[in-house]
Amino acid sequence: MALIGKIRKNMWLIIVLLAVALGGFIIQDMMNANNNGSFGSRTIMGEVNGTKIDYLDFQRAEAALYGGSGDVYGTRNSLWNYFVENAILGEITEASGLGVGADELAELEFGTNLSPLVQSFFRNPQTGQVDREQMNEVKKAIDEGTVTNPEFAARFNELRKQVVKTQLQTKLGNLVSKSLYAPTWYAEAVEKINNENINMDFVRIPYESIADDQVKLTDEDYAAYIKKNEVKFTNKEEVRNLVLAIYEVKATQTDTAQVRGDLATLKTEFQSAEDDSLFVTTNGGYYSTAFFKKDDLQGKVKDTITSMSVGQVFGPYAESNVFLLAKLIDRKVLADSARASHILRTVANGDPVQLASAQKYIDSLKNVINSGAVTFADAARNNSQDPGSAQQGGDLGSFAPGMMVPEFNDAVFNGKAGEMYTVTTQFGVHLIKVEKLIYSTNEMKYNVAYISKPISASEETQKSAEDKAMAALENSKTIADLEKLTGNGAKVEQVGGIKINDHLLGSLAGGQASRDIIRWAYEDDAEAGSISPTVYTYSENAITTSYVVAGLKSVDEPGIASVDAVKSKIESEVRKEKKAATIKAKISGTDLNAIANTFGLTVENSPNFNYGIAIVGQNNQEQLLAGQLFALNAGAVSKPIDGNTGVYVAKINSKTPPTVEKGALGTKYRINQESRLQVSFSFMESLKKGADIEDNRYNFY
Repeated sequence: MALIGKIRKNMWLIIVLLAVALGGFIIQDMMNANNNGSFGSRTIMGEVNGTKIDYLDFQRAEAALYGGSGDVYGTRNSLWNYFVENAILGEITEASGLGVGADELAELEFGTNLSPLVQSFFRNPQTGQVDREQMNEVKKAIDEGTVTNPEFAARFNELRKQVVKTQLQTKLGNLVSKSLYAPTWYAEAVEKINNENINMDFVRIPYESIADDQVKLTDEDYAAYIKKNEVKFTNKEEVRNLVLAIYEVKATQTDTAQVRGDLATLKTEFQSAEDDSLFVTTNGGYYSTAFFKKDDLQGKVKDTITSMSVGQVFGPYAESNVFLLAKLIDRKVLADSARASHILRTVANGDPVQLASAQKYIDSLKNVINSGAVTFADAARNNSQDPGSAQQGGDLGSFAPGMMVPEFNDAVFNGKAGEMYTVTTQFGVHLIKVEKLIYSTNEMKYNVAYISKPISASEETQKSAEDKAMAALENSKTIADLEKLTGNGAKVEQVGGIKINDHLLGSLAGGQASRDIIRWAYEDDAEAGSISPTVYTYSENAITTSYVVAGLKSVDEPGIASVDAVKSKIESEVRKEKKAATIKAKISGTDLNAIANTFGLTVENSPNFNYGIAIVGQNNQEQLLAGQLFALNAGAVSKPIDGNTGVYVAKINSKTPPTVEKGALGTKYRINQESRLQVSFSFMESLKKGADIEDNRYNFY
């Protein structure tokens, strides 16, 4: 009681302490870099011209559209671009009055003018066609408010947003493209330039005549190239330049022999298996009921299939980094194509009640058709739930083996013309009538089952590579230490110009490991010259492919790029320039034959070298060469000119003046079309360049 009394007497102190503590939390929250002084801004991952992009919205869209499948960082990059572009479009369309009305949206989603996004959403993977039946069911559920699947609802809602955005972008692009116009004077000038020809003799000394190892490149060479092209190599934001020591995990000869041995052991069991489908599925193989021509088979089995007996297993044999066993299940002469009709009663999600009802319905129809009371075509028109074929009396036209789902395919190609067959597929229950079996040839066809195992590194091999990487991490204290690892089991790669939100690193695959390295390189305590604190593991299909130790070589502030930042990107061009200098140093005089003899070449002739096309010799595109040669007069010999494929020296024999159509109508039309076509590719990128975009994705992933 005495304690409670003391607390009551000093309650003011407790209140003050609580207030101070709460204030501390508030101040801490305000100081948080992600908050920018606001509780609600914790989830703001970016801003476009004042429009905020919320990470929660981003996550919802990602989960609905992609569900974490595929290239996660690639899809996130696409999704980020969508949010940025949508914000820009929202600002423009609000000011201009552009919009997408309800009727227009309905036409894009369910009408005859479907958005490409909707077409992709409803495309049947088996037929490659839009599944109108599924589309109609979705439309009905939306109209009646009976959509019960929240995941589907979220996905379709995000799809709708993208449909609207794409349509707005198309409208805006059309407005811009229709406003583009080539004036007559410009069209006539272009036509004049493109129709002027010269007849010339020339010598081309190809760059490949000098081996790469004969050209030593220095940082000064790279720096000179950057300075000459500084407009192309100016960073608008900070970039970081890395050195990567990559320890690739490759299967050894012992590993390869082990995989082959495992399959060889399995071969006897495969050959004696009674249930091939079960055996193949159990052992991670591929089984299909489809039959194929010999020439349609893949790999080495094609060359031996004709000599195999049914039930025989061929292999193990290597193809594309896997070992395979191939078993001939059956061989027969089948039709090369068929024509069939069908009546479909759909079944949603394999529902057993619907399935039983559909089977009963089809059985009744079959009896009525067999009785002669109605034709198959009339029964299809009145009863089939396949909108694509019902109005054609169920006629599916002609198709080759393998074009239909397996159950449908087998019923037709193993059936007889004029007969009806009932089959159940993923779409529902079908009554199929085989109209015609077409034998273009009597070529034998084969049904083959496969078991495959990848030629992958064993755990021991993986552990060996990991140990080397760990040793490199322990012993590498400087960037120079990392660079010296070349040839000691590591491939050392320079990767420059890495931005804070990038997810790709040189030759390495994208994904979490690459993103982790980039995030480390941008941590506050990662300074130029530091080495990563951990080894990064790269995997593909759950198989480790490499271990990587990373070093932060240098940091570039916004401005002209350093050699480290662009070295790997410009190496080929810098080497080409150095080779050109070496070649030109050996050229003297203006006698083309003498120059050709110096390099063991012959003088060539180009009778109609055209400025507009600029093709010389064996389809070499040489626009820069054209620019310099057309400035010369007939009889002149050029100085050595650096081209795309080599160094040129040319003599102008004659020039043919251009003929220009008055008004240049054809050229004007072509320029207009080309300019308008470019709008769809470049207009949005231009808008993004002019927008005020704050990109803080690195705070979230």
